[in-house]
Amino acid sequence: MRDGAPVRSEMRGGRVGRRGAAVADLRPDRADSHALAQTLRALKAATFRAALAVALGLTGAAAAAQTPARGEGVVLLMTGAAETEVANDEVVAHFFFEAQETELARAQSLVNQRVVDGLAQLKRADPKAVVETAGYSSFPVYQPGTQRKLVGWRVRQGVTFRSSDLAGLPRAVAAAQQTLALGSIDFRLSRAARTRVEGELIEQAVANLQAKLAAAARALNVPADRLRLEELNFGVTPPPMPLPRMRAEMMPSAAPAVEEPQFDAGRSVQQLTVTGRARLLPP
Repeated sequence: MRDGAPVRSEMRGGRVGRRGAAVADLRPDRADSHALAQTLRALKAATFRAALAVALGLTGAAAAAQTPARGEGVVLLMTGAAETEVANDEVVAHFFFEAQETELARAQSLVNQRVVDGLAQLKRADPKAVVETAGYSSFPVYQPGTQRKLVGWRVRQGVTFRSSDLAGLPRAVAAAQQTLALGSIDFRLSRAARTRVEGELIEQAVANLQAKLAAAARALNVPADRLRLEELNFGVTPPPMPLPRMRAEMMPSAAPAVEEPQFDAGRSVQQLTVTGRARLLPP
């Protein structure tokens, strides 16, 4: 039996050695862990790229589905125009009174009184007119030279008169000139007249454009039913240049009644353009 003792000891040692070896085999190696992490990262990257490709493919397909097909046929760009000459039906007159006195209070009092009188005369002459004051200014007056000695004050106030009674205009102006000076006078179209004329010009310009498009289609041997109007753009025409204005820069005086002036309201030229885009559809 003593001779077998070492044998049992070796067997236990053998078992212990195999258990340790088995435990050692279950522990992950560092190199294997690093490889596993790289594999997982590669799988995640591949999955993300695949999802992104699918999303981009769907987006591109949707965009392609929403993008309309390019139009076919010949495109025509034409401009139509209309012009008319209309008699002016409104007048705007600018009056003023200016006084110069050594004392500011006296100059202002004189201007104030004259403007009040002028407003009353204009309203009596044309009760339907729009009469408004237009600005008030006071300036010191210095003696000529280098000393700049104050010698007085110059005060000025304006009055604006707007009316559609052109027949009674000479009477109203003459009445106002009893106390005020006529600075300028302009004739123009009223807002109602401009609106009416604009509607007429739109119809004429569109008709002119349609005639040009039809002529182009005939020149290209294209039937009228294949002509399709796609777009219209109306041009903005600058306002007409004002007529030369009558000026009266002399100060009114306490002279007798002023003779009635003569006026010619004249006419205004109104214009309108329209640009059209049309397509000649293929047969």
